[in-house]
Order: sequence, then C-alpha cells, then structure tokens
Amino acid sequence: MTTLDKLQLLEQRVVKATILIRNLEQKIDELNTEIEVLSVHNEELQRYADTFTADNKLIEESVTKALDRLDSIEGLDDIDITGILTQDLEAADHFTGGSPLTIDEVSLDDITP
Repeated sequence: MTTLDKLQLLEQRVVKATILIRNLEQKIDELNTEIEVLSVHNEELQRYADTFTADNKLIEESVTKALDRLDSIEGLDDIDITGILTQDLEAADHFTGGSPLTIDEVSLDDITP
C-alpha cells in the first residue's frame, strides 16, 4: 500500500469519525433536552404528590373529626335502621326494575323536602 493510499484511507476514517462525533453531539443535545423536559415533569409530579398527600391528610382529619362527633351522640348505635334500609332497597329495586311510575303514583309531598 502506497503512502497516497494510506493518506486516502486516513482521510476516509477522519471523515467517518467526524460524522460519528457530530451524530453523538446531536444525540447528547437531544438527551439533554429530554432530561430537562423530564425534570420539569418530575417536579410537577412531585408537587402533585405533595398536594395529594396534604389533601389526603385533611380528608383523613375531617373524617376522624366527623366520627368523633358521631361517637359523642349517645344512643346513635342503638337505632335500628333495618326497616328503613329495607324500604330504601325496595324503592331502589322498584326504580331500577324498569317499571315507570304513573303520574298518580307521584305526589308533591314525595319530591319536596
């Protein structure tokens, strides 16, 4: 192989290396951009998680307070709601059973508080 052939081979390798380096630089830029986007997204998710945790704690405290208030009512656990519940379930079955009410079955007293 002559010196000229060696120089041409070297030049081709330099060109290939330059192209590969440029491709790698572009890929690095793309990855850096993606990292920035993901970092912003991660920060948003962290804020959402923090808000969710705070909201969840407030809900838990509110439920605990409500249960404490209900516990303070004497005799509340002694009330039998079986009959009331049965009537409500029957009404729900009638409502979802597909049989429509006629106008005679509805009174103003039933729909007003």
